[in-house]
Amino acid sequence: MPTKKLTIVCLGDSLTGLTPGESYLDKYIKFSDLLQLALETALGSGRVAVINQGAAGDSSAGVRHHIGERLFRWHPDIAVVLIGANNYAKDQAGGASETEVSAAFKEDLKDIVAGAKKAGIRVLLLQYPDPRAENMEKVWTHGNKSNPVIAEVGREEGVPVLDLKPEFDAAAQTQSLASLASPVDGVHLNPGGELVLTRAVIKKLAALAWIPVPAV
Repeated sequence: MPTKKLTIVCLGDSLTGLTPGESYLDKYIKFSDLLQLALETALGSGRVAVINQGAAGDSSAGVRHHIGERLFRWHPDIAVVLIGANNYAKDQAGGASETEVSAAFKEDLKDIVAGAKKAGIRVLLLQYPDPRAENMEKVWTHGNKSNPVIAEVGREEGVPVLDLKPEFDAAAQTQSLASLASPVDGVHLNPGGELVLTRAVIKKLAALAWIPVPAV
Protein backbone atom coordinates (compact mmCIF):
# COMPACT_ATOMS: atom_id res chain seq x y z
CA MET A 1 0.00 0.00 0.00
CA PRO A 2 1.48 3.42 -0.94
CA THR A 3 2.54 5.66 1.92
CA LYS A 4 1.15 9.19 2.09
CA LYS A 5 3.59 11.83 0.90
CA LEU A 6 4.95 14.00 3.71
CA THR A 7 4.17 17.61 2.82
CA ILE A 8 5.77 20.63 4.47
CA VAL A 9 5.03 24.27 3.65
CA CYS A 10 7.58 26.95 4.54
CA LEU A 11 6.00 30.37 5.15
CA GLY A 12 7.86 33.60 5.66
CA ASP A 13 9.65 36.59 4.18
CA SER A 14 12.86 36.81 2.13
CA LEU A 15 14.73 34.53 4.53
CA THR A 16 12.39 31.82 3.28
CA GLY A 17 11.84 32.73 -0.37
CA LEU A 18 11.61 35.41 -3.04
CA THR A 19 8.17 35.06 -4.64
CA PRO A 20 5.85 32.06 -4.18
CA GLY A 21 5.78 29.92 -7.30
CA GLU A 22 8.70 31.61 -9.07
CA SER A 23 11.98 29.82 -9.78
CA TYR A 24 15.10 31.10 -8.02
CA LEU A 25 17.58 28.22 -8.19
CA ASP A 26 19.57 30.05 -10.85
CA LYS A 27 20.44 32.61 -8.15
CA TYR A 28 20.63 30.83 -4.79
CA ILE A 29 19.39 27.89 -2.73
CA LYS A 30 17.10 28.18 0.30
CA PHE A 31 16.64 26.05 3.41
CA SER A 32 13.43 24.57 2.00
CA ASP A 33 15.43 23.06 -0.89
CA LEU A 34 17.99 21.57 1.49
CA LEU A 35 15.19 20.25 3.68
CA GLN A 36 13.62 18.61 0.62
CA LEU A 37 16.96 17.00 -0.27
CA ALA A 38 17.59 15.72 3.25
CA LEU A 39 14.12 14.24 3.68
CA GLU A 40 14.04 12.77 0.19
CA THR A 41 17.37 11.08 0.89
CA ALA A 42 15.91 9.58 4.07
CA LEU A 43 12.43 8.70 2.82
CA GLY A 44 12.93 8.09 -0.88
CA SER A 45 12.19 9.99 -4.06
CA GLY A 46 8.59 11.12 -4.37
CA ARG A 47 7.86 10.56 -0.67
CA VAL A 48 8.18 14.19 0.45
CA ALA A 49 7.27 17.64 -0.82
CA VAL A 50 8.70 20.79 0.77
CA ILE A 51 6.89 23.78 -0.68
CA ASN A 52 8.48 27.22 -0.44
CA GLN A 53 5.82 29.90 0.05
CA GLY A 54 8.12 32.64 1.33
CA ALA A 55 7.67 36.13 -0.11
CA ALA A 56 10.33 38.82 0.02
CA GLY A 57 9.20 41.87 1.94
CA ASP A 58 6.19 40.10 3.41
CA SER A 59 4.82 40.72 6.88
CA SER A 60 2.51 38.68 9.09
CA ALA A 61 -0.45 40.56 7.60
CA GLY A 62 0.54 39.34 4.15
CA VAL A 63 0.80 35.73 5.28
CA ARG A 64 -2.54 36.00 7.06
CA HIS A 65 -4.22 37.55 4.02
CA HIS A 66 -2.87 34.90 1.63
CA ILE A 67 -3.12 31.94 4.01
CA GLY A 68 -5.55 30.06 1.78
CA GLU A 69 -3.36 30.01 -1.31
CA ARG A 70 -0.04 29.76 0.49
CA LEU A 71 -0.91 27.15 3.10
CA PHE A 72 -4.35 25.54 3.06
CA ARG A 73 -4.41 24.74 -0.66
CA TRP A 74 -1.43 22.39 -0.20
CA HIS A 75 -3.02 20.37 2.66
CA PRO A 76 0.37 19.99 4.34
CA ASP A 77 1.27 17.92 7.37
CA ILE A 78 3.60 20.61 8.74
CA ALA A 79 4.00 24.38 8.42
CA VAL A 80 7.38 25.95 9.21
CA VAL A 81 6.86 29.67 9.84
CA LEU A 82 9.47 32.46 10.04
CA ILE A 83 7.77 35.85 9.83
CA GLY A 84 7.62 39.18 11.65
CA ALA A 85 10.78 41.16 10.86
CA ASN A 86 9.17 43.30 8.19
CA ASN A 87 6.32 44.25 10.52
CA TYR A 88 8.77 46.27 12.56
CA ALA A 89 10.70 47.68 9.60
CA LYS A 90 7.64 48.88 7.70
CA ASP A 91 5.09 49.74 10.37
CA GLN A 92 7.54 51.61 12.58
CA ALA A 93 8.77 53.48 9.51
CA GLY A 94 5.14 54.48 9.04
CA GLY A 95 4.96 55.92 12.54
CA ALA A 96 3.54 53.03 14.58
CA SER A 97 5.05 52.43 18.00
CA GLU A 98 6.80 49.17 18.82
CA THR A 99 3.97 48.32 21.22
CA GLU A 100 1.38 48.81 18.46
CA VAL A 101 3.40 46.76 15.99
CA SER A 102 3.84 43.93 18.48
CA ALA A 103 0.11 43.83 19.26
CA ALA A 104 -0.83 43.66 15.57
CA PHE A 105 1.87 41.07 14.87
CA LYS A 106 0.68 38.90 17.74
CA GLU A 107 -2.91 39.01 16.50
CA ASP A 108 -1.82 38.00 12.99
CA LEU A 109 0.46 35.20 14.15
CA LYS A 110 -2.12 33.76 16.54
CA ASP A 111 -4.68 33.74 13.73
CA ILE A 112 -2.22 32.01 11.37
CA VAL A 113 -1.36 29.35 13.96
CA ALA A 114 -4.95 28.81 15.09
CA GLY A 115 -6.12 28.42 11.49
CA ALA A 116 -3.38 25.90 10.75
CA LYS A 117 -4.16 23.89 13.89
CA LYS A 118 -7.86 23.85 13.01
CA ALA A 119 -6.94 22.42 9.61
CA GLY A 120 -4.90 19.67 11.27
CA ILE A 121 -1.53 21.18 10.31
CA ARG A 122 1.32 20.96 12.82
CA VAL A 123 3.12 24.28 13.20
CA LEU A 124 6.77 24.97 13.98
CA LEU A 125 7.51 28.64 14.64
CA LEU A 126 11.06 29.88 14.06
CA GLN A 127 12.72 32.83 15.77
CA TYR A 128 15.17 34.98 13.83
CA PRO A 129 18.89 34.46 14.42
CA ASP A 130 20.92 37.43 15.57
CA PRO A 131 22.17 39.54 12.64
CA ARG A 132 25.91 39.20 12.25
CA ALA A 133 28.52 40.81 10.00
CA GLU A 134 32.05 42.11 10.29
CA ASN A 135 30.70 45.67 10.22
CA MET A 136 27.87 45.64 12.77
CA GLU A 137 26.96 49.23 11.94
CA LYS A 138 25.34 48.01 8.73
CA VAL A 139 23.21 45.14 10.02
CA TRP A 140 19.43 45.11 10.20
CA THR A 141 18.25 44.48 13.75
CA HIS A 142 14.47 44.80 13.39
CA GLY A 143 14.00 41.02 13.15
CA ASN A 144 15.04 40.61 16.78
CA LYS A 145 12.04 42.68 17.91
CA SER A 146 9.67 39.97 16.69
CA ASN A 147 11.27 37.12 18.64
CA PRO A 148 9.59 37.73 22.04
CA VAL A 149 6.18 37.83 20.33
CA ILE A 150 6.91 34.59 18.47
CA ALA A 151 7.83 32.89 21.76
CA GLU A 152 4.68 34.24 23.42
CA VAL A 153 2.41 32.98 20.65
CA GLY A 154 4.10 29.60 20.81
CA ARG A 155 3.35 29.33 24.52
CA GLU A 156 -0.23 30.55 24.22
CA GLU A 157 -1.08 28.38 21.21
CA GLY A 158 0.82 25.33 22.44
CA VAL A 159 3.07 25.01 19.39
CA PRO A 160 6.85 24.48 19.38
CA VAL A 161 9.26 27.35 18.81
CA LEU A 162 12.79 26.96 17.46
CA ASP A 163 15.26 29.59 18.67
CA LEU A 164 17.88 29.87 15.92
CA LYS A 165 20.27 32.07 17.91
CA PRO A 166 22.19 29.24 19.64
CA GLU A 167 22.63 27.38 16.35
CA PHE A 168 24.13 30.43 14.63
CA ASP A 169 26.19 31.38 17.66
CA ALA A 170 27.80 27.93 17.56
CA ALA A 171 28.34 28.08 13.80
CA ALA A 172 30.02 31.48 14.09
CA GLN A 173 32.72 29.90 16.25
CA THR A 174 34.00 27.82 13.34
CA GLN A 175 32.76 29.59 10.19
CA SER A 176 33.31 33.04 8.77
CA LEU A 177 30.45 35.48 9.25
CA ALA A 178 30.34 36.05 5.49
CA SER A 179 29.66 32.35 4.94
CA LEU A 180 26.63 32.57 7.23
CA ALA A 181 24.96 35.82 6.21
CA SER A 182 25.21 38.79 3.88
CA PRO A 183 27.99 41.20 4.90
CA VAL A 184 25.69 44.03 3.78
CA ASP A 185 22.79 43.47 6.20
CA GLY A 186 23.89 40.52 8.36
CA VAL A 187 20.43 38.97 7.97
CA HIS A 188 19.92 37.37 4.57
CA LEU A 189 21.58 33.99 4.65
CA ASN A 190 24.49 32.83 2.56
CA PRO A 191 24.93 29.09 1.81
CA GLY A 192 26.58 28.36 5.15
CA GLY A 193 23.67 29.97 6.96
CA GLU A 194 21.11 28.04 4.93
CA LEU A 195 22.85 24.83 6.01
CA VAL A 196 22.78 25.87 9.68
CA LEU A 197 19.08 26.71 9.47
CA THR A 198 18.27 23.45 7.70
CA ARG A 199 20.11 21.32 10.25
CA ALA A 200 18.34 23.13 13.08
CA VAL A 201 14.90 22.56 11.53
CA ILE A 202 15.62 18.87 10.88
CA LYS A 203 16.83 18.34 14.45
CA LYS A 204 13.73 20.03 15.85
CA LEU A 205 11.28 18.16 13.62
CA ALA A 206 12.98 14.87 14.46
CA ALA A 207 12.92 15.65 18.19
CA LEU A 208 9.19 16.31 17.88
CA ALA A 209 8.81 12.98 16.05
CA TRP A 210 7.16 14.82 13.16
CA ILE A 211 9.59 13.34 10.62
CA PRO A 212 10.79 9.72 10.59
CA VAL A 213 14.50 10.46 10.51
CA PRO A 214 17.03 10.72 13.34
CA ALA A 215 18.28 14.09 14.54
CA VAL A 216 21.44 15.23 12.74
